[in-house]
This record gives sequence, C-alpha cells and structure tokens, in this order.
Amino acid sequence: MNNHGKSLQRLLEAARRAPAQGDEPAPFGFATRVAARAFEPAQPALPSFARVSLRVAGIACLFAVVAVGVNYRAITSAIDDESAVASGADDPIADVVNLDS
Repeated sequence: MNNHGKSLQRLLEAARRAPAQGDEPAPFGFATRVAARAFEPAQPALPSFARVSLRVAGIACLFAVVAVGVNYRAITSAIDDESAVASGADDPIADVVNLDS
C-alpha cells in the first residue's frame, strides 16, 4: 500500500523545485470574445432532465384522458347510482334517523 504522507511530501518537493512562471498575457482577441459573449442573448435551453420530465408529464396526462374516455360509461353509471342513493331510495341512514315513521 502506498504511504500517502511520503507521496505528498515528494509532490510538494517537486512543486518547490519548479521554475516560477511570470504573468502571461491573454491571447489575442480574448477581451473581444469575452465582451461578445457577455452581450449575446441568453439561450433558453432546458436541461435534458427537464425536457424529458415535461414529455413524460404530457404522456401521463394523455393516458389519464384516454382512461377517462374508455371508462366514461362506468363513471357516469357510478355517479347516477350515487345520486339515486342520495335521493333517499334505499338509504339505511335515513331509515335510522326517521324512527317515527
């Protein structure tokens, strides 16, 4: 196994022996490119995860609409059954509450 302390010491020694470099000028046209990028219009790019999640949400909504469309008769008949129960026909709670009848 490597001794990390020795490796670090050797790396630090090599860094101390390296020649000192002076300031280097920026490449030709660097300032112009930086200024041009600063003033160019922003790209409204969504990250790939956001694009995929929006597509998946759209597909899920489409599946939900198709499921309601396929089961429309069952949904409406269940609603009609509930309205018949709410109107008082075969309502056991109404029978208990109206004990005087």
